Amino acid sequence: MDKPAPELLGLIATTANGRDITQPWIGELKQPLDQRLWGPADWGPYDRVFLDDQVKSCLAQRIGAVVSRDWHVLPGDEQDARSVEAAERLTDAISAIGWDRLTEKMLYAVFFGYSVAELVWQQQATGWGWDRIHVRHARRFRFDSEDRLRLLTMNSGVTGELLPDRKFWVVKSGGTDDDHAYGRGLAEWLYWPVWFKRNGVRFWNAFLDKYSVPTVKGTYPRGATAAQVNDLLAAIQAIATDTGIAVPEGFLIELIEQAKQGADFGAVCRYMDGAIAKIILGQTMTTDNGSSRAQADVHADVKLEIVKADADLLTDSFAAGPARWWTDFNYGPDVAAPRVMRVVEEPTDLKAEAETDKVLAEIGWELTEEAFKDKYGEGYERKPKPDPAAIPGTGPGAMPGGTAAGADPAATPDPANDQQPALRVASFAASDPRSLYVYRQVKNADEIMAWATEQGFASLLPPGDLHVTVAYSKQPVNWFKMASDFVLGDRLVIDPGGPRVVDRLGDKGAIVLHFWSEQLSWRNRQMREAGASWDHPQYLPHITLTYQGGDIDLAKVQPYTGRIVLGPEIFEPIEADWEAGLAEVSLAEPPARPRDVVDEAVDAILAMEGWAPAPPPVVALVDQLKAATSFDEMLAILRREAELGDQAALTESLARAGFAVRLDALTDDGGEA
Repeated sequence: MDKPAPELLGLIATTANGRDITQPWIGELKQPLDQRLWGPADWGPYDRVFLDDQVKSCLAQRIGAVVSRDWHVLPGDEQDARSVEAAERLTDAISAIGWDRLTEKMLYAVFFGYSVAELVWQQQATGWGWDRIHVRHARRFRFDSEDRLRLLTMNSGVTGELLPDRKFWVVKSGGTDDDHAYGRGLAEWLYWPVWFKRNGVRFWNAFLDKYSVPTVKGTYPRGATAAQVNDLLAAIQAIATDTGIAVPEGFLIELIEQAKQGADFGAVCRYMDGAIAKIILGQTMTTDNGSSRAQADVHADVKLEIVKADADLLTDSFAAGPARWWTDFNYGPDVAAPRVMRVVEEPTDLKAEAETDKVLAEIGWELTEEAFKDKYGEGYERKPKPDPAAIPGTGPGAMPGGTAAGADPAATPDPANDQQPALRVASFAASDPRSLYVYRQVKNADEIMAWATEQGFASLLPPGDLHVTVAYSKQPVNWFKMASDFVLGDRLVIDPGGPRVVDRLGDKGAIVLHFWSEQLSWRNRQMREAGASWDHPQYLPHITLTYQGGDIDLAKVQPYTGRIVLGPEIFEPIEADWEAGLAEVSLAEPPARPRDVVDEAVDAILAMEGWAPAPPPVVALVDQLKAATSFDEMLAILRREAELGDQAALTESLARAGFAVRLDALTDDGGEA
């Protein structure tokens, strides 16, 4: 087996020692690409950009969209009990220091390019933690040629003080590569829109000062003295403050209206506000007025992607920095660090929910009072239901058509004139708690059955019964609270490889294929957090293969490593007698029968077409079809196999069987085919 050459194991295109030709110059400290930051000690022109009203509003909206989301801490490895415990402890640790406050300040890295926070470590009763995490002014820090963080002080000279590892947390944002240590904040792109807007407002004010008030013109007669001219000028100046003026006869004062021609400065400022909103929010609909609701719905999706990106930026940075260091100090480097995640999901469309509830009510389902308040909040009161006995034609003894027994039909009111509609009575509400069994069917069951045949399994559950359990809650729950748009879909593919183990499970002789899926594990945990019960200490996805594998040597079984294709989530109540319906399909080869000319002819013709002999799963399909008691039952079996199995193989086996039947029919009477 070849090994990578030594030069492949390290970095070649480093930025140290003058190897980066894009750097402005070679020195002890790296300089940002943005030349506007080369001179000032602080953020320079970007401090003025930050003072713009539209910039401040849009940044507050973008950062607030992240901070307002709920957060939780996930274990780095759910299979490791230490990692699970670390996640619980880290939750308490960051709650104590104010995670929302920290998130808000560190997210200004999106605007400036990077943020820096100082970690104050403290020995606590449960181990190492933080007394506080203090966000510092990022321009006080620089990176040297080896990407080490340095602090600039009045006494440290131009190189600054070298800072210790695991003391400062740096969040970087923007940029197209990893070579630039300072990131590239949105302020760089906001500079020109804000500059144009500021100058546009300045020109606009000058324009208003010149043209908003008419120019005053004073006319004095020929031969007027200097004193008379000065009196006229004083009268003109008094117009601005006095309600009335007096001028001698022969003197004239008039107002001259100027034609207001030129650029629309207001339109320029509005355009720049729109450009600012697009740079920060990715759209303009949440800050501008006059747009349709349909447009806002489209643009909201773009904004949600930005919220997710900002949340993930902080998650990844914290996991690689403070969370990793905290885990090393408390559990060791072999334990996966927890991840602090923000819950970023689409907001609930109450109008769509209400329309769904209306449709359910029309078919006989209605929300319970508790479920209604959970969805729509307080402040509603249910209208009283009329007494059915008071509605004509619905009381005791009513005959079909609305006439009571023994009553005169002519005296019965016409239902068309009845102003009280008949009541729809539901047996129970859609959101009433009940037991829940959620599973996904295996769509590529034929591949798993072929693997099981090679491994020596004598029988297997039918293809339609191969599935993965997602939730099994004996505790009654509201099914609608268990749903999630994030994972609902008609297909989930588990990629080949990863940890796979075939072993026995439980006391009923089950043999299962264990595998790993982060999506399924997260979904199970989500349902448990929503109130579903789970009778096992942990969740590990598996496919039950057989309950009749008592004599198989699992030590000789090679686990299935191919892809696993799963269908959509199916919600069902738990059945107490589910074991009664279990039946397995034999994978053994059927007993050989004497071959005749028909068999040889079928094999010869099919071989010419490139088809191979039917595998054991096809034999099981034929057995199921023979056992069918009706044509509809046969169609149901074929539809299920077409959905779950390989349609090409199914078509081949059915063609083989049909051809053989026709050939047998031709040769039964001694004729020739």
